Amino acid sequence: MIYDPVLHRIVLFGGKNDSSRNLNEVWTLELEKNVWQKIALTGESPPASEDHAAIYDPASHRMILHGGEDGFTTNKLWALDLTTMHWRNMTDSTAPAREDHTAIFDSFNKRMVIFGGQQNDGEFVHSNLNDIWALNLDPTSPRFEQWQNVASRDEPPPGRSDHVAVYDEKKNRMVIYGGWDKDQKQPFDDTWAFYFPAITYAPGKWKPIKTRQSHPPARRHAVGAYDTTRNWFIIFGGFGRAGYLNDVWVFDLDNDVWLNLTPGPQPRLDQQAIFDPRSQRLIIYGGDAKLAEKFHDLWELQIQPRLPLELMLKEAGAQPKPK
Repeated sequence: MIYDPVLHRIVLFGGKNDSSRNLNEVWTLELEKNVWQKIALTGESPPASEDHAAIYDPASHRMILHGGEDGFTTNKLWALDLTTMHWRNMTDSTAPAREDHTAIFDSFNKRMVIFGGQQNDGEFVHSNLNDIWALNLDPTSPRFEQWQNVASRDEPPPGRSDHVAVYDEKKNRMVIYGGWDKDQKQPFDDTWAFYFPAITYAPGKWKPIKTRQSHPPARRHAVGAYDTTRNWFIIFGGFGRAGYLNDVWVFDLDNDVWLNLTPGPQPRLDQQAIFDPRSQRLIIYGGDAKLAEKFHDLWELQIQPRLPLELMLKEAGAQPKPK
């Protein structure tokens, strides 16, 4: 699920229905009216899948869809033109196969960056992946729509799947949280940042973020979104050691500290979310908690802190940086 800022709407692709069948439908939600519409598509479309990743590409006003699975992991790469609502198949042999990974849009270098996930090729399951790949989305670049394996100067975090990630434009970094260690069958509760270099093709740098005092309990299958207004990384729900979760946490990217905004709606995993900058709200759709059917509900989070931000940061043990 992505946010289309031009037409002020949500665009949703694929996932599972109540019969646990993978879909390849496209739905939109007009955020002024909160009205869902199933899009009647013409021409070829991506195959049905779940566990794919998607971003909004502002340079070309399109949704970029990568990976996922409908049995085995795929390396499919498709672009949906958000003006004409026509799909274009961009898949080639250089695209990595991934599922349960994350994707962010690196606005500094104009590229989609994916991290982690797993790959099931039918014979082997390559789990706990921790490499980074980037797809060039700069129309003026000679490497437009080409993949690059992104190098790191430092030891990367443990490989994982089902984590969450956002791009921090102020510090030119990707921040990840949580996920699943499939080998150890344990969820993660760590926070890491990958700092992109000033020169596009130079190595980046991983750094663990030592969060002060409190941080979210370990989890996988949460959802994360970037609050452009407050420079926050918001996460909700997922599945942890205590089962399904409905807590809401924000990571203040200016001060590198977690703040607890608990609680949220009914506990769940595999929900989707976007941040709507016009109304400054987080919007959550769907999810699963192994009930009779999956969630079909739509929720909004209007953030009204119980304390001023300075006091919230002080409670969390941070020293707010001067403006």
